[in-house]
Amino acid sequence: MKQLTTLKWLLKREIWENKALLIWSNLALAGVILLVTILGVFRWSSIVFANNVPVNLQVETVSAGVAVYFNTGFTIFALMMALTMYSYVSGSLSQERKDRSILFWKSLPISDELTVLSKAIVALILFPLMASVTLILTMLISMFAVYIACAIHGVSLFAALFGNGVLWGRIGTMCLSLPVYVAWALPTVSWIILVSSRFIRRVSLWVALIPIAIYFIFAIFNEISGLKMGTSGLAYVLFTRGLFSIVPNNWMSNFHISPALDAVPNGAVHFGGSTDLPAWSLFASADIWLGVIAGVAMLYAAARVRRSHGE
Repeated sequence: MKQLTTLKWLLKREIWENKALLIWSNLALAGVILLVTILGVFRWSSIVFANNVPVNLQVETVSAGVAVYFNTGFTIFALMMALTMYSYVSGSLSQERKDRSILFWKSLPISDELTVLSKAIVALILFPLMASVTLILTMLISMFAVYIACAIHGVSLFAALFGNGVLWGRIGTMCLSLPVYVAWALPTVSWIILVSSRFIRRVSLWVALIPIAIYFIFAIFNEISGLKMGTSGLAYVLFTRGLFSIVPNNWMSNFHISPALDAVPNGAVHFGGSTDLPAWSLFASADIWLGVIAGVAMLYAAARVRRSHGE
C-alpha cells in the first residue's frame, strides 16, 4: 500500500512537471484543428447549398468524409504524441542529473525502481490516453460544427454524422488498441529511458547512434567473415522494434491488415487502422512478448544505472 501511495505521488509529480508536453500540446493542436475545421466547414456548407446539391449527395459526401477526416486527425495526433513522448522520455532521467535535482529525490525514501516505473507509466499510458481523449473530443466537436452549419441551411445531417458506423468503429478500434500499443511500444520507451539514465547530454543522438553503430559493425563483420548472415532480422530488432515502436499502429506494417483498409486513402493507411483489424491477436505472437521481456529488462537496468550514477 505504501508503494502504491508513493507511485501515485510520483505520477502526480511527472504530470505537474510535464504539463506542456502531456496536456498543453494536445490542447493547442486540438484548437488549431478545430479553428481550421470550423472555418472550412461553414465555407464548404455555403458553397454546397448555394449550388443546390441534392440532400442524398450531401449525406453521401459527409458519410464518406467522416472516415477520411478521422484518419487524418489520427495521423496528426499520432505524430504529435510520438514526438512529445520521445521528448519526455529522452529527458526523463538525464534532466534530473543535469539540474542536480536527483540529489533531492535520492534523499527521499523512494526507490530507483519506482521512479523509473512512474516515468514508464506516464509515457506508455498517460500520453496515449491524453492524445486519444483529445482526438475523440476534437472529432465530435467538429461533427457538431458540420451539423450546425448544415442546419443553418435547413438540412439535418445528424443521423449521417453521429449514426455513422465507420466513425464509431474507428473510435472503438483506437480504444481497443491502446493495450496493444502499450505492450508494443514498451521496448522503445525502455531503451530511451535506459540511455537517458546513462547519458546527461545528447540523449536523442545516443538513442539512435548506438543501434546504427551495432548494425554497421555487424554488417561489416558479416562481410569480412563471409558468413553471409542475414541483417534484415537485426534491422527489425534494432530499428522497427527498438526505435520506432512508439509510432502508433507500427505493428500494421508487419502483421495482417484488414482488406477494409482498401477504401482508406494511402496516406492514412499506416496510422488510421480499421474497424476489424484484429490488433489483440498480436498477443498470440512471440514478437510482442519478447519485446515486453526486453522492455522490462531495460527498465530494471535503467534503475540500476540510476542507482550507480546518481551523483
